Amino acid sequence: MAIQDSTEHTTTSSVVSELKKHSDGTNFIKEYKDIFSKEKSTGSDLKTDKFTDEAAALDVLKALIEEKKTSITKEDVRKKWDFHSSPHAHFGKTLDDTYMAFLSWARVKEDKSKVNVSKAFRRLESYADWMHDAAADLTNPPLTTESVKKAVDAWAFNTSIDSEGRLVWWCDMGKFNYSQFKDDFTPEDHLRAFVWYLHAVLYNESARENGMIFVQNVNKIGLVQCLTLMPPKLSTKLDRLTIGVLPIKMQCIYMFETPTWINIFMKIVGVFMSKKMKERMVTLKWDEIDKIGGVEAIPKGFGKVEGTLEESVIEKMYFTEGS
Repeated sequence: MAIQDSTEHTTTSSVVSELKKHSDGTNFIKEYKDIFSKEKSTGSDLKTDKFTDEAAALDVLKALIEEKKTSITKEDVRKKWDFHSSPHAHFGKTLDDTYMAFLSWARVKEDKSKVNVSKAFRRLESYADWMHDAAADLTNPPLTTESVKKAVDAWAFNTSIDSEGRLVWWCDMGKFNYSQFKDDFTPEDHLRAFVWYLHAVLYNESARENGMIFVQNVNKIGLVQCLTLMPPKLSTKLDRLTIGVLPIKMQCIYMFETPTWINIFMKIVGVFMSKKMKERMVTLKWDEIDKIGGVEAIPKGFGKVEGTLEESVIEKMYFTEGS
């Protein structure tokens, strides 16, 4: 059960005031302006971009990487291109597999046999920067299924495949044990759990080929409770990874039980969003759940609907004994 804040934040001034009060030195508006600006700059086609056939795309991307590495004089900066903190090996993948995920994301919509390699490179460089900056938390200890399972379980994640073959990532905040978040886990535990899970999504074939939908039961969470769920620096860092760094084809974000303050916050940061990003953010009522792949794709016990799915795609693949 979510603990409701005693104050209902229904005005822009009230929301902004609480953002400042609980910022812990993080300028939320500035951070999200940068996040959405980065998403637009790395996710758009430019006139000078290099396009190539899919068969040649990997070699062209590798050439761009080598060219970039050669131009860097500082060893500590060049090291990011080694992707030493990437967990690809843990997932049974190679660096080439990771590169291919970025190239798949950058395929031309009108002609899937063509790839915008320049766009893939821009997003890959953002990934290299993010993973390099977080390396200390991701490599000591190594990022493994066993090391993140308890924290992943606390987030009550679930995944399914909808009728269109897309991966659906479910998050039910009504199932959160809020005291456990702070008592049992460090901020680094949450960071590691999210990075691991996002890579499990990244390497999922359905997500790569058909895209992903994120569905969240916000459960009327209060503003203060949301702002103190994890440190502001961490929450914005994870949003940066999710929104403008990883090459995940996010087709829609559906939200249920959204309180007024979320609608206000979305209007504040919405001025920095692309038109496409705004269109992806959709608030639904429970009787509109059929827009999301049918009941066979809805986890049992999710929110206020009668879902029938009992097995999570990611859980079954990585957390089931013998998997």
